[in-house]
Amino acid sequence: MSLTWSEWTDDPCAGPCIPPYIDWLKTVTFEDTDEKDGLSIAPLPLSPMAAEIAGVESRPAPLPPFARKPDDENILATPAIELDWTPSEDCAIVAVIDSAIALSHARFRHLDGGTRFLAAWLMNGKWRPSAVPFGRELFQKEIKRLMFGAKIGGNVDESAFDRAAGLTQFGDMRGDRRLENNGTHGTLVADLAAGFDVRQSSDDEHRRRLPLIAVGLPPRSSMGSSGSFLEFFAMHALEYIVDRADAVWTAVEGDKAGGYPIVINLSYGLQAGPKDGEMLIEKLMRALLARAEQMNRQIRIILPAGNDLLSEGAALFDLTDGDVNGVEWRIKPEDHTPNYAEVWSDVIKGDGGSAPEHPLSLMLAPPSGPVSPATPGRAGQMTTLKDAQGRPVARIYCRAHDNRAKPGDTPDWHRVGYVLCTAPTLPDEPRLQRAPAGAWRLGVSAAEATKGYAYVQSDQSLTFGSNTGLVSTFAHPDFEPFDATGRYIDIADYPYDGSKPKNTDVTPPMRRHDTMNTIAHLKEARVIGSYRKTDGKPSLYSSASSEAVGNGRAAPSALLPGEDGAARFGLMGAGSKSGSATAMAGTSFSTGLATRAVALAMLDWLDDKTKPVPGDEPWFAAQAAKTAGQFPGQTVKKKAGAGRLFAPDTGRVER
Repeated sequence: MSLTWSEWTDDPCAGPCIPPYIDWLKTVTFEDTDEKDGLSIAPLPLSPMAAEIAGVESRPAPLPPFARKPDDENILATPAIELDWTPSEDCAIVAVIDSAIALSHARFRHLDGGTRFLAAWLMNGKWRPSAVPFGRELFQKEIKRLMFGAKIGGNVDESAFDRAAGLTQFGDMRGDRRLENNGTHGTLVADLAAGFDVRQSSDDEHRRRLPLIAVGLPPRSSMGSSGSFLEFFAMHALEYIVDRADAVWTAVEGDKAGGYPIVINLSYGLQAGPKDGEMLIEKLMRALLARAEQMNRQIRIILPAGNDLLSEGAALFDLTDGDVNGVEWRIKPEDHTPNYAEVWSDVIKGDGGSAPEHPLSLMLAPPSGPVSPATPGRAGQMTTLKDAQGRPVARIYCRAHDNRAKPGDTPDWHRVGYVLCTAPTLPDEPRLQRAPAGAWRLGVSAAEATKGYAYVQSDQSLTFGSNTGLVSTFAHPDFEPFDATGRYIDIADYPYDGSKPKNTDVTPPMRRHDTMNTIAHLKEARVIGSYRKTDGKPSLYSSASSEAVGNGRAAPSALLPGEDGAARFGLMGAGSKSGSATAMAGTSFSTGLATRAVALAMLDWLDDKTKPVPGDEPWFAAQAAKTAGQFPGQTVKKKAGAGRLFAPDTGRVER
């Protein structure tokens, strides 16, 4: 295969602020068109606050045509709130942003059989005139009507409800059918966050006082194999939740000042990115929380630390003058999805001007192939690896990033990042060029002493349950995944005699530190990892932080259970239909438990506002202090934050 790198050239997508992931996806998957295989990647509006922060109004995002607003129809200026049950002032709203949430599940019902969901936005739903820019919005009254309309013999036919509500879509190739599986991520997370057994009278007040708002994220085909569009959809979801909670307050309380406390669970994340607290979604979360604080509103956002400690996808290059360091980037054969990695500079003071040069020279080469240009790129440039027919095989984008809150502000610092992209190694279209599988060589050097941060990006199959999306990894001869006994190595050991743990992540440049969820580095959100319930040992997969960079955080907030025991996989929770249960493992589900703990504590605070408001970092530290001495081993801050919290009661029988 004859391959050639271009010189650094201007990137036409840098001006309109189109992220490299989107441009590369259009190049290798959509073949530079806007529609393919039942998906359209035409621009959609950014959420209002995100548009203000980013300085652009729209961004390409994939959705099927049926979920998009037709050109001849309009978005309603205000939501048409429809409730036949209204929350009182002593309620707190639990909001869940996730995939395939079973709205009619018994764990989310009132005693009369009606739903606790005040509103739900199905982002992949068939669009109809409403106050959302795409998808379908449902309010409590319609959800209840559809539930009662699906009753057979006194019981809700939940599959029939899912079809009527648009949660399950069999009539389109890009329809969402995840709720036809025995369990879904979103239903289990929502259950752990705010599900209650209607048979338990002790939970009657909790059901009444913890109404729900749901945002159903679209399927993977719209989220992207690398999570490229998570940020776009999650920003819409965050603004939607706050807006609808306030709209419900106004519908119930009129002009009365105030609002419901809101606890938001967003159990999603990414592996690669700047990890400095200044991604667009992090700026949005910070702005939402700052506005709430100014209004004396209580909003908490709970995020997972991530499950990537063992991913072999993080490296730190500690460079001296002229030093060359690097790793292998191992891209797997028969991968149907593009692969991505990022290499970031350290923090650089000042704004850097309009096109700052990357302080690192990057050398990327496919197996037995040519090396990318040796000169550093400038922000707004790109270089492309092409075959003899001129088809793109790989590309490196160079982009700048800073800590300005909005356009026009002067940042205190900036960073420059390379985004490395390859085509699939087994594309779905035979006519498209495939990237060589194997060990790509990734090297960096610098003219003066500095640091470089490298990360492999998330990767998943676009079809639920498929294994056609394969995650790439870094490799280095000094890195050892296993110890002498064949066990995976964590960032620290866990002596059962209670002695101080020893650092075991000691083989640079690759590391297990700095694997924490990319969108969870802002200090204003709470970040939750996992531990094993039986002995308190931090879960192997639970990601760890590193030294704070920029405005990023130095550690997670705390740990909650993510697995019941070494022989009891994951946590039990609601399956996709009432009466069923499933078990899943991961920090997503620990985050659900943390959301539940904060929501229940928020009810206590509403009863006695002389108490501190729950859910901030000091609150998590105080809760963790209650478990001191309850487990045989100690934890380390980079993985456990303030420590371990006991799980709140979910009403389920202990395993």
